[in-house]
Amino acid sequence: MKTTKNLKGAGLAYLGAGTAFFVAALAAGQTAFIGVGAAFIALGVVFLGKSRQDG
Repeated sequence: MKTTKNLKGAGLAYLGAGTAFFVAALAAGQTAFIGVGAAFIALGVVFLGKSRQDG
């Protein structure tokens, strides 16, 4: 079963969410958002890497 399209979309969504958390951290001055953003970006990279590996 090929799910590369779903993984690619999820990876891009995680990267977008991570970027949004980084922007929120800068705007609000809350350092906790930086850690959450980094985790989302890491998940996005993993999902995109997995989608490229299967394809």
